[in-house]
This record gives sequence, C-alpha cells and structure tokens, in this order.
Amino acid sequence: MKHIIYFATFFCLFIWVSIISTDEIKHTLHVIHKGISFTEPVACTLVEITNEEALPHEFYMDVESVVCGDNQCRIDVVRIYWDELGRFNKLVLPDDVALEKSEGESFTEDDYKKLHRILKNENSALKDVYKDEIVGTVGSEGVDAMSGETILLEKSAYVKGAVWTCYSLWHWAHGDVKRHIRDITGNSYSTKQLLSFLSKKDYQLFALEQLTRKKEFSDNTVTAILNAIRNNPELLRASMRYWNSAPGNIYQYSAEQLLPMANSANKILYLTDILHTDQKVNTAFINKINSLISEFSYQEIDLYLSILKEKNLITSKTTSQLTSLLKTDNFLIARRVYYFLKSQELSADDKLIIEDFYKQWKSKL
Repeated sequence: MKHIIYFATFFCLFIWVSIISTDEIKHTLHVIHKGISFTEPVACTLVEITNEEALPHEFYMDVESVVCGDNQCRIDVVRIYWDELGRFNKLVLPDDVALEKSEGESFTEDDYKKLHRILKNENSALKDVYKDEIVGTVGSEGVDAMSGETILLEKSAYVKGAVWTCYSLWHWAHGDVKRHIRDITGNSYSTKQLLSFLSKKDYQLFALEQLTRKKEFSDNTVTAILNAIRNNPELLRASMRYWNSAPGNIYQYSAEQLLPMANSANKILYLTDILHTDQKVNTAFINKINSLISEFSYQEIDLYLSILKEKNLITSKTTSQLTSLLKTDNFLIARRVYYFLKSQELSADDKLIIEDFYKQWKSKL
C-alpha cells in the first residue's frame, strides 16, 4: 500500500512539474551587448512564458542593472520583460533592490518613470552611442554624462547621474535578445498562421521577417504578401529582403506586379533595388514596364535607364520606345533620354528622331 501511495505522490508531483515546465521554457543564448563587447557574445538565459495554447506569450531575463565603465557602480540584478514580438514591456526590481544615481542617491519615482519611457523608446539616442564615448566623458556612474563634450545626448535620453544604467538596460532591452525572441515566436507558428498575421497591422512586419527567415516561397505565400502590400503600400520597403532572398523567377514576377501599383516613392525604392540587386531580370520584365515609363518622374527615368545599362537589357524595341519620351513636356527627362540614346546603336528611323531633337534643342544640350 505504501508503494501505491508513494507512486501516486510521485505521479502527482511529476504532473505538477510537467505543467510548470510547459508554462516556462528556458533558452540559453549567446548575445552581443554593445556595452560589454562588440565581438564576444555573453551567455544568458531567456525564459519564455507560454499561454494556454502553449504558444509564446511573454519573455523575461535577469540581467545586471549596469555595465559600468569605471568599476565604481553598484550592480544589481533586475528583470526585463518583453512581449512575444520582442518589444520591451517592463522592468521589475527585486523587493530589496533600488537603482542608484550619483553618489549613492536612489532613483526617485520620477526617475523610474523616465527610465521606463527611455526603455520603451526603440529609437533612443542611446542606440548610436558607443561605450567608449561614455567612458571618455563620465568619471563614474555618479557623474553627469553631459559634462563631457564628445558625447551628445538630449536630456530625455538618460536619467541624470545614471547614464550607465540607462545605457546598459536599453541595450539589454533592444539588442540581440529581441531577435532571438522573434525567432522563437516565429518557430512556434506554422506558415498558415504567419500568413494570417499579414492582415494584422501589429504583426505584419513580424510575419514578413519570419517568412523570409524560413524561406517560404510557395505560390500561396507570394500571393498573400503581394495582397498585403496592395492593402498597405508601406509594407513594400519591409518586403524587399523577402524578394531579394527569393528565387529569380519570383523576384521578377513580384517586380512586374508591384511596380504598376506603386506610388512614386515606392517606384523609386523598387527601381533602386532592381539596379543594385544581384537578382536577374530579363527583357520580358522590361517589356512589361515599358508601358509605365511615360508616367515616370525624372528620377524614375534616370533609374530605369541605369537599369537598362547595368543589367544589359537594351534592345532595339526598348530604344524605339524611349524615343517617344523625346517629345515629353519635361525637358530634363527628354535630355536625359537623348544622351542615353545617343550612345546606343539605333535604327535609321530612331537616328533621324534624335537628330531632329538635337536640331531643335542644341542650344540647351
């Protein structure tokens, strides 16, 4: 009977431990922290908290409150929380811990509120400050960082007397850990689920990022991303990494689909990408967009002509179509096209057209 009781107790304990382990999952990471080293990763433990569906809900990590540049700072262990997309959520201190400023002075309530605002700001000026700049201008954690001249930070970017703490915690909150969180969450969802996120504004960039990382280039995925961009043109810039990672036929197909519906800013973005990408485009693509060039701005025409030259896509059909732009009301475009055509091998008819253009506008060429 005792054995049965012991077994039942052990079994219940096993079930309890199993439930706990599914709620929190530990991940051992090696990350770069800008305040510690640019080359040597730091080992740390990220804890994933799952929801009732065993999907990532929240993450936390216990970190040192400050990476001190002069060994005079008091270092405490604090806990940073992120949401499932790696966005900073909150900073939690143990009951017996209070952050310090200069000369051992404790943070005030307003200091904590300001620190929270700083950590919420993904684009803080702290992002572009190197630790050596802080070391060169701060004698200790207790000295105001603004007393130096080589580091320029707005006062909103730090708590006075605690620049090291702000710097250290911000780079924990927005450094390598964020990428790991997003990948862990991405691995928890199927392709179908990620595609559904393309219709949710807060998740669109995450979905694009993870579909790119997973190299999902099926017809359904390509169609879903194109539709998402049609509904939200601002996604085009974020999608460029996806298209550049795709097989060549998909890259060309996407360009044929996206250029006609792009606004001026997006046309420039896409034409610039086509000019510089290692992806191949062929004359079929050029023929597809030739119908658009009559509406191109000067910058768009300039990029288009550069593409023709750099990608070796100049054909007699293309040069003949370009001669129509010599009659445009925009003289800058006409002149740019003239100089392009002048260096090409042209048919007898096209030569006559550019000769007529020269005679009419030679004083301005």
